[in-house]
Amino acid sequence: MFRILSYPLILLLIALGITEIVPVIKWAIGHYMAYKWVGAGMAGYIVLSILRIFNKNLEWLRTFSHELSHTIVGMMFLRKIHSFEAGEGEGEMSHSGGLRFGTIFISLAPYCLPIFTYLLLFLRELSAANSLYIFDIMIGFTAAFHIGCFRSQIGTHQTDITSVGILRSYLFIFAMWVVNLTILLLSIRYGVIDAFKTLAVEYWSTVVSWWHIVVGYIKSLL
Repeated sequence: MFRILSYPLILLLIALGITEIVPVIKWAIGHYMAYKWVGAGMAGYIVLSILRIFNKNLEWLRTFSHELSHTIVGMMFLRKIHSFEAGEGEGEMSHSGGLRFGTIFISLAPYCLPIFTYLLLFLRELSAANSLYIFDIMIGFTAAFHIGCFRSQIGTHQTDITSVGILRSYLFIFAMWVVNLTILLLSIRYGVIDAFKTLAVEYWSTVVSWWHIVVGYIKSLL
């Protein structure tokens, strides 16, 4: 039942995400200097990747972040974690119990949850104003790292994706990356806590607005 219901919910999330991210991107373009240190961090990661500075440990770190994402989200859905393994290119996390509807979130977490970036966004809240640029550099660096993980790991060869359903997986991943980008841009502007609050209010307001439009249209036909 949840698999069937998830499609309209994911499509609604995509519609909301695209609607709300457009003005956020417009603001970011108009105030691009606010994101200069984030851009510097991303550029730094790209340069180090091209120079292959840390390629020796990169594969292990990507696998570690993959399994860690499964683990963190699994714990959020009250799953019991039985094992956690991460090697170079191979890893595994086993779990059981908990909330059943969390399966899609747990399975797809590595492809749409930049855990290191979110950790830094929350730590940024505690930073002094004159130290924000340091966190912004690291945020950009880790964001680029997670994008690299996404590109290297996603595919129909992944049982995480095929077990959820290929179409449903890609729709969900796209929806979540729209949300991630919106949160990142808003976090540099307001801070991550206010970014989540702002996005929640905007999503709810948009849903209510759309609902009134639909109801009004139905009434006009009666």
